[in-house]
Amino acid sequence: MTTEPGPATRRRQLGRQLRELRLAAGIRTMAAAATRSGLSRATISRIESAKQTILPRTVRLLCQTYGIGAPLIDHLAKLAAESEDRGWLLAYSDTMPNWFERFVGEEAEATEIWTYEAEFVPGLLQTADYCRAVSAVSSPDVVDEEVDRRVDFRLARQKLLERATPPQLRVVVNEAVLRRHVGETAVMREQLRHLGEMAKRPNITVQVLPFSAGAHPAMTSSFTMLHFPADGGEPTILVEVDSGALYPDRPADFERYTWMFGRLRDLALSPAESMALVSRVMEEL
Repeated sequence: MTTEPGPATRRRQLGRQLRELRLAAGIRTMAAAATRSGLSRATISRIESAKQTILPRTVRLLCQTYGIGAPLIDHLAKLAAESEDRGWLLAYSDTMPNWFERFVGEEAEATEIWTYEAEFVPGLLQTADYCRAVSAVSSPDVVDEEVDRRVDFRLARQKLLERATPPQLRVVVNEAVLRRHVGETAVMREQLRHLGEMAKRPNITVQVLPFSAGAHPAMTSSFTMLHFPADGGEPTILVEVDSGALYPDRPADFERYTWMFGRLRDLALSPAESMALVSRVMEEL
């Protein structure tokens, strides 16, 4: 298995390097860098936080602004070119919404994934038939071919769990996820069986937040946190909203969502108790 960093990690590394070069050049603010380079402050902010494409020519412009010459400027320009190698994502560019592309690219490079889901089984643990049922009800006018594409895309994402060194997946699901019937009974039973099988893997932990836990800090929305290697920068937080998503990225956000996930795990059943509940619900179907 390759140990080379992927595009999303390269983009994050490049953004951090450009910020360090700006500060080393004595340019303390993004506004000052914008004035000197001719770029907007917003553009520099998005580049340094890895929120947008970083073109090689933009890297050269910023390096010239910061007084950087060869060979470092050539190295950084090459890094910029490699950071946009989207690989397998290109095959599904017509399937995923624009707001989700950033997340999927970074998900593929995460070393640890934390997710709380209130309504349905997290995508990385869905069966094809369950995914098909979710897609059909969320977009009732979509044609069968498009549903099939969405299922294929979901299964392609799941391949990261089959790697020689897969990410650590920490999942908390609301009890409603188990009890809400999605698709026919056979579909739901197979999904619960699959959830139990996946939870046996050493890199996957599944806990159920029971109704008896009462009020909890994530009652407003589901969320996912992606964690990266030490040189990969801050975590990525995804909070899905109707037809879009939020990416909270302030230090206070990282602190709050880390606390929230820890609290959810404390309130949830243990992994063993959770799997026992999954089995009971499956038997009741």
